[in-house]
Amino acid sequence: MRTAAIVGLALALGAGGAVAARQRGGTPERDRAREVTRRAVLEIEDARAPHPDDLRTLALAARGQDPQLQLLAIRAIGRLERRDAIPELLPLLTTQPTRAEAANAIAQSLRGPALSDAVSSRRPSSESGQLEQAVVDALLAAGAQELTSRAPVALSAVARSLGRMPHASAAQRQASEAFLRRILETTFRAANDEPHIGAARGLESLARINRKVHRLSPETIEKLQELALISDPLRVERRRNVLLALAAAQGIDLDVVRSIRDGDLEARRAAVMALAGAGLQVPGDERLRLIRQFLEDDAPLVRFEAVRAWAARGAGSEGCAPLVEALTDPHPSVALAALDALGDQCNDDPGVTERVATAARPDNIAAWQRRAHALVALAKRAPDRAAVHLDSFSRHQTWQLRLYAARVAVLLGDVAMLTRLAGDEDDNVVEAALPALRERSGSETDAIVVAALGRKTRIVGRHQVRPYQAVLAAATALQGAAATPALVGALSDALERISEERCETSRDVRLALIARLSEMGSAEQAGVLSELLTDIDPVVAAAAGVLVTKWTGKPAIVDPPERAPRPAPADSGTPTEAVRIEMEDGRHFELRFFSVAPYASARFLELARIGYYDRLAFQRVVPNFVIQGGGPNANEYCGDCPFARDEVGLVPHRRGTVGISTRGRDTGDSQIFVNLVDSPRLDHTYTVFAYVCDGMEVVESIQEGDRMQRLSIVTPAKDCAPPTG
Repeated sequence: MRTAAIVGLALALGAGGAVAARQRGGTPERDRAREVTRRAVLEIEDARAPHPDDLRTLALAARGQDPQLQLLAIRAIGRLERRDAIPELLPLLTTQPTRAEAANAIAQSLRGPALSDAVSSRRPSSESGQLEQAVVDALLAAGAQELTSRAPVALSAVARSLGRMPHASAAQRQASEAFLRRILETTFRAANDEPHIGAARGLESLARINRKVHRLSPETIEKLQELALISDPLRVERRRNVLLALAAAQGIDLDVVRSIRDGDLEARRAAVMALAGAGLQVPGDERLRLIRQFLEDDAPLVRFEAVRAWAARGAGSEGCAPLVEALTDPHPSVALAALDALGDQCNDDPGVTERVATAARPDNIAAWQRRAHALVALAKRAPDRAAVHLDSFSRHQTWQLRLYAARVAVLLGDVAMLTRLAGDEDDNVVEAALPALRERSGSETDAIVVAALGRKTRIVGRHQVRPYQAVLAAATALQGAAATPALVGALSDALERISEERCETSRDVRLALIARLSEMGSAEQAGVLSELLTDIDPVVAAAAGVLVTKWTGKPAIVDPPERAPRPAPADSGTPTEAVRIEMEDGRHFELRFFSVAPYASARFLELARIGYYDRLAFQRVVPNFVIQGGGPNANEYCGDCPFARDEVGLVPHRRGTVGISTRGRDTGDSQIFVNLVDSPRLDHTYTVFAYVCDGMEVVESIQEGDRMQRLSIVTPAKDCAPPTG
């Protein structure tokens, strides 16, 4: 493939090839060469450029004359997150067609390790940050060119990159902030808010990432506040991003809060969150008056924040009547937030306790989520009354109620209940009970821990349900424990058994097992560890090598196999299919795809086609953040086996976008999440591959444990533009 890629590049990109092809309408030879190049670029990106000539191949494509291949290659270079690639990218800032992707790729490359830790540690502080300074200078120069352009199409990307890069000095941060403020002070052609949006997002990143070492200047805060006061239905995206920047800088003042009366629910949510914070100065009782207004808001996500704001700022002085009233809110997330708040507020009010106790009764016909949250709240308010219901919850056929029973048992210190639940058939229940039980009872729980370590993969329907979460909980609970033959044998057996499954997503549990064996084992287990020196996971192989060297006194030879590149998805641009997700209650929502994450889109479509997601749950629901699901065991540690590479880029995590869940760089599996709000802190870290085209109200109603009945590949029912800004 390496030779074919270079030949393809020479044919498709060399000496005016693309221009000539367009003039002649293209030729089959050049089309084939272009496809060879496209596939080579994607496969090199996916393999993370393991060979010396890979970066050169990408750089050649980035400097070529085919615009689409250029952008594809620039994006691929950035996703390598290698600082040594930045010299290949800096020249691409000088021309507008490549400027946006180059700016983003440079900022992404700076996430990589230092070029030479040994050299940088010996540099005087006055000489440090030379690469970062070169990048700041180049981005500022590119931004200045954009400002003088009649169509500043790349200015937003340059601004976002300036804000999120790891500045090496106060001077660099100040220079970046000054330029971002300059963008906000510039008037662009009517309806072109993209530069302002990019500058606001850059300032949000600058304030959030550098919170401990840099505060936005009064001049910048004042400009942001000025823009935030403008309530214009045509400039909703700009105001929304300005508010995000002000929130990160703790710069939302009372005038801004008072001005937010428009139809943008994200703006109203920002106002409530500011009211809940301690930094906002509000005279007299106006804070609580404003919070009460937002408790009546039409949008559930605004009422949710208002409930939390009242719990933080009003319950102590004015009582819990608004929280009790919120128990009847038609949206489940708001009512659950009220229940959670009542676990900690107004504990001397017997009337409130009765309301909570009624909601916690096992015979209550309300949804299990409400009963579960009520039981936790009751355990905090009246432990004896919660204990009466605990046995019924712990034996319920709904495993989530047993999970909440374990959490309540932790609060109550009920060792007998924890002992029973630590052996539950569901791994999630075990994970909730076992660590707390071990902490309380120590070595008396050795037999229970051994049983958890011995849990095996089972088949449920079409899925292999792997017990990684329970085994991980057991291994973690043994940290610092005294070694016994039974414990060491169980750890070794679990490591061998799980490794034989050759499942990349077992990394976390296997690393925990290796860590415990390092503490408790001996050279007798060297044979098991030696088998891992050629493991499919280089991280696991390296950890095994350290331990084998420690035990044997001889340097272990770590030689994992090179990861075979996955075939590139077909060149279809943005997938034309849509995916309809039908929920168990009969409602549905529909997803469309972005073109910038071809592997993630192709994998999701493939799993959807074979019915992988059918009957799986959204196990994690965090109101005003995300819903997450798609794992066969309804937890973070059980998904489709192969790891997926991250495909981060310029697409932001806006409300309604769909991303890939990970536990570290390049560790995605089958699990997805949907953003319920704008979440800039997820940008450039988690892949965005799709967006909700229809049915966002269904997404917002999903509660913990709600199941996807089936996923269907459909022809899109209507045109649907992706979220912007």
